[in-house]
Amino acid sequence: MSSEDGNGLTRRNLLKTGAAAAGAAALGGCLDDVPGLGTTDRSATPVANAETAFGNCWMCCHNCAQEVKVNDDTVVGITGVDGNPRGSAGPGTNGTLCPKGLAQLDKTHDPDRIKQPYIREDGELREATWDEAFEYTAERLREFDDEHGAETFLDAGSWAETPIFRTIWRDLYGTPERIGRGVHVCAGPTFVTGGMMGVGSNNRIPDYQNAEYLIMWGRNPLEAFAGQFEAKGILKAIEENDATLVTIDPQYTETAEKSDEWLPIEPRTDGALALAMAHVIIQEGRLDLEFVQEHTHGFEAYREAVADKTPEWAEEITGIDADKIREIARGFAEAAPAAGISIWTGTAQVSNGWKASQNITALNGLVGNIDRPGGLRLWKGTPTADPFEVCEWTPDDKGTDVTIGVDLPNNAAGKEPALHKYEEYGEYPFRHIEGIAHNLVPEMVENGHINGIYCHHDMPLKDGNAEAWLDALDEMDLVIAVDAYWNGVTRNADVVFADATQLEKDTMGTGSWSAYPEHQWVVGGKAAVEPQFNTKPDWEILTGIAEAMGWGEYFPWDDHEEFIDDQLQAVDLTLDELDSGEKNYELVGEYGYEQWRDEDGPAFSFDLDQVPPFVQAAEEAGMDTAPEWQPPGTYGDELDEEYPLEFYDIRSVFFSHGSDQGIDRCLDQFARKNELEDEDYRGNYLHLNPADAEPRGIETGDMVTIESETGEGELMAHVTETIKPGFVTAEYGFGEGSAQEDYEGMNTMKLHAKQMDPITGQPDRHVAVDVTGGD
Repeated sequence: MSSEDGNGLTRRNLLKTGAAAAGAAALGGCLDDVPGLGTTDRSATPVANAETAFGNCWMCCHNCAQEVKVNDDTVVGITGVDGNPRGSAGPGTNGTLCPKGLAQLDKTHDPDRIKQPYIREDGELREATWDEAFEYTAERLREFDDEHGAETFLDAGSWAETPIFRTIWRDLYGTPERIGRGVHVCAGPTFVTGGMMGVGSNNRIPDYQNAEYLIMWGRNPLEAFAGQFEAKGILKAIEENDATLVTIDPQYTETAEKSDEWLPIEPRTDGALALAMAHVIIQEGRLDLEFVQEHTHGFEAYREAVADKTPEWAEEITGIDADKIREIARGFAEAAPAAGISIWTGTAQVSNGWKASQNITALNGLVGNIDRPGGLRLWKGTPTADPFEVCEWTPDDKGTDVTIGVDLPNNAAGKEPALHKYEEYGEYPFRHIEGIAHNLVPEMVENGHINGIYCHHDMPLKDGNAEAWLDALDEMDLVIAVDAYWNGVTRNADVVFADATQLEKDTMGTGSWSAYPEHQWVVGGKAAVEPQFNTKPDWEILTGIAEAMGWGEYFPWDDHEEFIDDQLQAVDLTLDELDSGEKNYELVGEYGYEQWRDEDGPAFSFDLDQVPPFVQAAEEAGMDTAPEWQPPGTYGDELDEEYPLEFYDIRSVFFSHGSDQGIDRCLDQFARKNELEDEDYRGNYLHLNPADAEPRGIETGDMVTIESETGEGELMAHVTETIKPGFVTAEYGFGEGSAQEDYEGMNTMKLHAKQMDPITGQPDRHVAVDVTGGD
């Protein structure tokens, strides 16, 4: 499938000439001195007379609000919304959008989008009508169930703007197999340890605005954030609280640049540093003794684990000076409880990520910053109603009688995930914690335990063992894809549904963490423009499949807005009310700190010996239930003479999980950031230190080959002092299988085999490699 038209013009050529004006209007003057942050300077936009609509950005699904300018069903400008929970630093502050959010304009009107449905016929994808696509899908799903069983179908629908994909695949079709982004491919060790230790996945987002000491541990939130409130909250804490900012990262990032201290730690040694900090805090009596004694579990095991983990011990492992370790530990403890640590993928996508996450999270319990101002907030999500329980409707065959609620079946009940059901997976400890693992899917396909997939904007080819996944997609009997762009999944699908973009849909969003540490919130907006080309919103795609399958009775709503209104009943709002004001968010609840005082059990657990599934998994994996040190190579790759460099892929503010590499303006901005905009290359870059580049004869701009034990690829070198010697990185989401028309750059997961965290199955993205090339 080529995106080149009959005149030989590529999408890049067309956008450079055709959409440049609109793009410039949206971006003009939008970036301030902090990378990734925009502005809401309305005077800079030439669209003052356009109609206004609202959206909540779904590029990375974190709901930064959008004020959208529309002329003749064309989006001509986008800015942020002031005071938005995720896009601002709180009340009275600017709301802005990052380059991804601004690029919704490009995406919506991109002439190279998938413009209509396709179905595979005689081995080739052909254009189809929507009715054909729905009927064909229903026929194939029935045949699949008859031949393989619905329980062997995999739901990978985590990226949809509507929640009903789970209703369709789990409740109605009856599959227990589901992969979501959070635990399975993003940060399993971070999220799951947080849950077991008592703080939930909140162990990643501190109470920024009230903090006096912040540690960004393996994170770069001034570029890769979960909503711009993170970056703005950090800057606000520095400005208003004179907060100290510390970044622990092998790479000198934008966040490191703004920090008081940058600790260029050796990769995969975070767990050792955390234990040494605990050693200092305990030895010097800087812990919150009252909190530890009265509100925690397992401290004695923790104290024993850190007794001999001196800063000098950690210095040899981490490369961080022992005195600096003491200084950071003391500063963190002295500022507590107004001291927060943020972790996410940087310490989770690692073979020893479980213990790194446990050791780091334990520091919070030690200083008693749990749910206290400036510490690790126990964020509360906004309650919404279950539309299937509260909807009022009149059945077609029951006259005028009104029925309340939909009696959904549970056709997945009693169907055991294959990971638990079959002996073939007995060697994987994570089967006690999780139902499936991303990197294990190809093996499950080979074993006949997974035979089909529904993939909704997700990019499994970018999330681990890409070569094995490519083979698995070929082997599967049914691949259903919903997306806006051609990529490695849509090109290999049996049915392709052309999804509308977020600006073409009614959307509603809630969350927990935000710029409002004492409030719950909700955001929402109606479609800014009609679906372009012959596309449909995902709500209509999924209910269309349901209708064709004979499940129409379970979806009595006339449209997605009615469904959203039923969700909003719990907060006494409608989508129309959210969308009709000068902003599209509402604060709907207020809650206080120290919520753990309302619970009977301990507020925090250092030792996880009371969590039976973990105890079993840990025993099989050969690890302790308390914090402990596990060196690199215990589970993942070890460096050697053949593969002496450690590779890890990184994120960029311009792209979201490999789904937006088809947008040329983002590619150009990305090249400009790396000062390589004059090169005729728009792939990703391999960042390496001069100490590693010079012996190999490599200079910036050279095309180089990176090779692991199981794969290799070619991409452009970027030689820089901002990365430690012995460690190389590249942005992920490029190359084979990406949304970029020519697959330029490298799919970094082609280096990857099946490395996983043994407790959650999270892909371990640290790979031993060598690099060749240059002159």
